[in-house]
Amino acid sequence: MLWLERQVVASLSGDVRPQHRLAIEGYVDGVLRAMPELLRIGVAGESIVLGAGTWLAARLGSRRLLSERLEGWEHSRIGPIRQYVRLLSSLVIFASEELAPDPQALDPSQPSAAAAGANGRG
Repeated sequence: MLWLERQVVASLSGDVRPQHRLAIEGYVDGVLRAMPELLRIGVAGESIVLGAGTWLAARLGSRRLLSERLEGWEHSRIGPIRQYVRLLSSLVIFASEELAPDPQALDPSQPSAAAAGANGRG
């Protein structure tokens, strides 16, 4: 995963626990690696161009946060830039839902579905 992609994923998953954030980052990295080369080249190209602009603006003293940049890119008139943000945010949302821990696993007072089935209560 490239620098900007990692920063975008971290920004989009900022409201989850750190260990869960690592799982989300790993999932997004895996999906990006599994992309067909032609698609990955396009996403990587956008990451490089947008990341270079972000890096350069920061070095020139811009105080604009990445979240503000993401919002601007999300409403850009340039389609591929909008799609870039949608792609990464969709992957983060999917990963956060799919990789979310089982709510019952967090509450030890609730029997798990497997234990309930094994005890004849399922």
